[in-house]
Amino acid sequence: MRIAIAQMSTSAGDFGATAARMAELSRSAADQGVDLLVFPAPALCGVSPVPYSDREGFLLDLAECLVGLVEDLACPCLVPVLADLDGAPLPEAMLVANGSVVPVRLAAYLEAASADEQSDARPLPELEFAGARLGVAFTYDDLDDYDEYEYDVDVIVYLSSYGFAIDDASSALGSSLTEGRFLADAEATGAWIVGAGAVGSYDSQVFCGSSFVLAPWGELAAQAPSLEESLLVCDVDPSAEGPLAEPLTPEVYDGTLLAWGALARGLSDACERVGLDGACVLVDGGLGSAVVAALATDALGPMRVRALVAATGDASCDAASVQLVAALRLPIGNVERLDLSAEKDAELACDLAQARLASLARRTGSVPLGADDKTALALGLARGLRAALISPLADLYRSDVVALAHLRNTVSPAIPAASLAGLEVPCVPGLESLPSDEVRLEFIDLVLSSSVEWELPVSDIVAERGRADAVLSIVGMLRDAQERADVPEAQISLTSKTLAEARAPLGLAWRDRVRAEDERARVAEAVETLARLGGEPDEGTATPAPASSGREREREVHDLLGYLRDFSQGGAFFAPPRDAGEGSGRHAAGGPGHHPLWEGPFSEN
Repeated sequence: MRIAIAQMSTSAGDFGATAARMAELSRSAADQGVDLLVFPAPALCGVSPVPYSDREGFLLDLAECLVGLVEDLACPCLVPVLADLDGAPLPEAMLVANGSVVPVRLAAYLEAASADEQSDARPLPELEFAGARLGVAFTYDDLDDYDEYEYDVDVIVYLSSYGFAIDDASSALGSSLTEGRFLADAEATGAWIVGAGAVGSYDSQVFCGSSFVLAPWGELAAQAPSLEESLLVCDVDPSAEGPLAEPLTPEVYDGTLLAWGALARGLSDACERVGLDGACVLVDGGLGSAVVAALATDALGPMRVRALVAATGDASCDAASVQLVAALRLPIGNVERLDLSAEKDAELACDLAQARLASLARRTGSVPLGADDKTALALGLARGLRAALISPLADLYRSDVVALAHLRNTVSPAIPAASLAGLEVPCVPGLESLPSDEVRLEFIDLVLSSSVEWELPVSDIVAERGRADAVLSIVGMLRDAQERADVPEAQISLTSKTLAEARAPLGLAWRDRVRAEDERARVAEAVETLARLGGEPDEGTATPAPASSGREREREVHDLLGYLRDFSQGGAFFAPPRDAGEGSGRHAAGGPGHHPLWEGPFSEN
């Protein structure tokens, strides 16, 4: 079976232009004898559902696009689309072949329902195609189910809908094989893993490409480059047992390097979306502003970056600002000066600088950039006026920003040593005994990531890291900042869960505390007792089938048929509800990833 991946960048919902490119790529694939061409998950519809009021028109145009693709595609293709259930995204993939369109996920549901199968997992696709049994996975949970429930498939096509996240190595696809999950997936399922990735920005996420084909025994058969469009073609032999004649050597994963590339691509795409000419940034000698200025220069080029250089009266900071502008080679006409040295009120000086940045953006038709990072936003330290339309660092902890600065200086020493030395560490009681600013910052960011990304209760964080007073202070500052609405929507998402997604209900007066193990055990016993009182059987007892199971299955079949009918008429999509216990972050079941400056929040235990 010859399979190809069209690693491409598109604009979500631009059906005409995207369909034309798909047809062109299919002709190129057909010329190379490809049996199946796979397109990335967000190519047509993006990663987020449209508002309910737009759904009817969107689906009508999507259906028309698919009908056209049946006529225009030169080889069989797997075309992902995005349905939704009450605003929750539900991925689907259409197999366009032999003049027909088959929704593979729906087909699996219908086959399971008609066979009256009962399983703890949702049915997953198993297609006979080009001499192989083909599976299609949309999430990490799907990959787990292909292993756990022993599906008989030779090839699993993984259509990644996860943008790159620095805390989830697997989101980098082929670039992270040595640290991601896919080697284990191939070994566990005994199937070829075909990972299809997109390139570019969709909603606030950035996709970095690096599509790959992995043999069941763990050798890398093919890989596309990161952050570039590519048509990857690879032969897959379901009967082969290895080794490959010419396997590729997996690259060494560098999450910080990929994060810089993703940020640059995301910033470039964001500026293009708002339709303004370049960007402007406030340069104040601080580390954040220096990283943002360097990032903007790399993303847009020095001719499209304007700097407002603030003179603060601090000789070291002011010298660092001048040095940065010179190192980035910004044109003299793109640099403006602002003297704030006479202003005694530091907060007012910051507000004046933001007002001047907003004025500069209006006059020059550029996008004002902010330098706030996730640590500052999480702890409520980013106060006062904000002129920024885009804050590139808003979803990266300050420890990540430090790592980015060191990385950028390995390319060329643009960020001054004074900016790196002036690391601002939030004041948190209980950390005074830690030996350095860097260690204190790492502890703060570790606690924040444990609470935000990994959703650990404070009792678990304290059990792992100690310093109960400091942990409670950090988590308390996080909740207080959310109450003050100091957490904006991140413009470029670079972690598996943004601060906006982790926001607690407004007005919630309750705060967690560190609890003893015996107290937590009593809570678990109480929950188990309530479950028994509610009719749940004890563990180990037989579970009788509910009387309504037949009617429920019948209703599910009717719902699925309605899904197919509505799709053909351009109507609303239907999907079954998400499984209980599914993670609330975008990457859901993704495990803890790699941080450049600190270890993850979990021990080996």
